[in-house]
Amino acid sequence: MLFDKDLFESKYVPIEQRTPIDTLILIGNGFDIWQNLDTSYQSFEKYYEAHLGEMLERLHLKKYTKYNDDGTPAVDLKGNIITYSDVDLFYGDPFKPQKLNHTFWWNFETAMDKIDDQQINYFFGRDGVKNIKKCAENAQKILKEMFRDWVATIDISEEISKYAFGDNVLFVNFNYTETLLKRFDVKAVNEFHIHGEAKDKDSIIVGHATHPEYPYEPLRLFKNKPRMEGLYYIEEFLYNSDKHIEDNYMKLQMFCGLHGVRIENIKKIYVLGLGFGDADLGYIKHLVYETQGISEEPEMFLEEVEKEYLDCLDHDGIMNINMQYAFSHRERVMKKKPISFPEYELLDEMIKPYVEDPYQHVERDVQLRLEMAGVRRRFREEQEERNKKMRREYLRMLNKRMHLGVLTPVEAFLEHDPQTPYDNLGAEWNISYHSEEDCERINRIMQSYGCKNYKLYPEIEQCIEQFKK
Repeated sequence: MLFDKDLFESKYVPIEQRTPIDTLILIGNGFDIWQNLDTSYQSFEKYYEAHLGEMLERLHLKKYTKYNDDGTPAVDLKGNIITYSDVDLFYGDPFKPQKLNHTFWWNFETAMDKIDDQQINYFFGRDGVKNIKKCAENAQKILKEMFRDWVATIDISEEISKYAFGDNVLFVNFNYTETLLKRFDVKAVNEFHIHGEAKDKDSIIVGHATHPEYPYEPLRLFKNKPRMEGLYYIEEFLYNSDKHIEDNYMKLQMFCGLHGVRIENIKKIYVLGLGFGDADLGYIKHLVYETQGISEEPEMFLEEVEKEYLDCLDHDGIMNINMQYAFSHRERVMKKKPISFPEYELLDEMIKPYVEDPYQHVERDVQLRLEMAGVRRRFREEQEERNKKMRREYLRMLNKRMHLGVLTPVEAFLEHDPQTPYDNLGAEWNISYHSEEDCERINRIMQSYGCKNYKLYPEIEQCIEQFKK
């Protein structure tokens, strides 16, 4: 759902009841683990293995049987016939299907884009394009339903908290649990579950953050080129399994606006138990930039000549860039060399000397940069349309009409207020970490985003010492 009217109506605080907000607290999975809740991805793996059979029955999906080279069913060390699902087929080696290893589950969200698209295409073959779509849909359905069911099993007892958070604090909860409400006496109106809540199964969001752009439609139009149509269905899967950070961050801005504060005015940010994994870094980057007054330059990694090239692309050039981006998934994400298709490669080599397009004559790393930038340009256009829709729904909810005049920046959050002063260091960040490796990674990330005003704490207790009763 792009905009949940009921949710945001429940978070609205009338102007006369508002308390000045100056602090955001981000809650990650480490926070629930600190509270002795079994919310690790290792726990999800165990739940998945224990309940896969009943889930497949519920969804009316079949198990596949693994066979030996002689055609007999393969068995494990206990003599049980080895079976696998569409998840194992899609995320593993379809030619040698087996249970996914621990690494996949323990890095669940960042692993969700690790799909060997070319190998899947090769496995299903020319006549199996529709089966790629079916397998992708089944894999997504299994993972989504299983994850949501697992989240619902997490039981939280009510306890008296040793900490007291004032009304000047808003919480951005990356978890799905009611830990803050049941153990820290936080008001529901002050908490925003950015990825949904366990009590509302349909609201739960889990996924990677590398493919927010729509699947490239022209790929599906090549009916006589099953390789391209197959890539479309894999692109569609990658889009559907993306957590769509830009949408969610827009909703976070709305949540803050409903309390009368813009994120750029926040003075303190606490990060408790958030692992700074790749799937959530987009949020951190947005918050750093907005609270430090830093303007993002999405194409700063491009040379001027590369920007000029993208600016001059005609329709065919744009189509080529987008298709090349889809073709490059195996190389870009899986870090594997492309599977050899001799007839295509021979044709490419024959026509390359006669093609004037500069893309065909630059180094591979430059091509990958151009592909990424070209697709991101398309995504920014798509996202702006989505943002407009959300703004309209948000304003309708506030019973405002855009033709009545200029709304207050807090209610509309449409543009940065040039009157808002930034101090030299911006918001103060206080971040807990789990290990020395985490500490090094967080340091590296915060510095790369240009944030200087932050402190790291090896324990959550140390990070929130000032809130202790």
